[in-house]
Amino acid sequence: MFGLMFRGFAVGVTETVPGVSGSTVAMVLGIYERLIESLSLLTTKERRKAYPFLVIFGIGMVIGFGCSLFLIDFLLTSYRMPTLVFFIGIIVGFIPFLWNETVVRTEGKLTFHHYCIVLVFISLVVFLQSFTGIGHIDVQNLTFTHYFLFLGAGFLASTALVLPGISGALILTILGLYELAKDALLSIHIPIVLSIGSGVVLGVLISSKFIRFLLENYQAETYCAMVGLVTGSIYAIAQNIHLKPSISMFFLSLLTLILGIGVSLRLMQR
Repeated sequence: MFGLMFRGFAVGVTETVPGVSGSTVAMVLGIYERLIESLSLLTTKERRKAYPFLVIFGIGMVIGFGCSLFLIDFLLTSYRMPTLVFFIGIIVGFIPFLWNETVVRTEGKLTFHHYCIVLVFISLVVFLQSFTGIGHIDVQNLTFTHYFLFLGAGFLASTALVLPGISGALILTILGLYELAKDALLSIHIPIVLSIGSGVVLGVLISSKFIRFLLENYQAETYCAMVGLVTGSIYAIAQNIHLKPSISMFFLSLLTLILGIGVSLRLMQR
């Protein structure tokens, strides 16, 4: 029981870090297939079989998510640039692994349309960043459109639990909502938390079967899309670095970049 809870803790921690995929960590820890199967059972008559696993795993995940969230908030407040560069380092270290997985899925036969998919999704991320202000929403003056946006963001972020290579935090970063969501959780802003949370729950119930369909029928294309999203997210994170670094901050950021790459490479070892 404690072993499963610890695995949930590890996945929960990674879900707060842009660039670290909780589903990939679940694969490394040997519980990915069981997690997908359990999530798929939630929409069937055999859902009771999934409860023991998901409850214990979920408790560990919530604890890990909460602990990591407070740490990330402190680091972004006190050491913003080195922390964001650490996120970039994790992504840089993960891209070769994801690309190798993509090549394997195509049996080394990447074609022109595969490269086009990568470029389209990189462009999509860059395009989304042009919506200046999406991450600077006035939480005191929320509209129906904002709640719909939060619901959709939660739905998209939930795919991170079932799609190797993508993290929920990364999806929120691409959408420009990562720090808003983090602050809402820490301040217990109920309307935002419920909106994003509802999207996550809805996404978990639906996306597990949809992602399985994509991986079974369009595996190479799905991995190419992930490569594009993950690569483009470097630009999304870099957009949030607004500080003029000192010499000491520059070297500290360089160190966290190397550390991030090292952590990512270590996580990808099987």
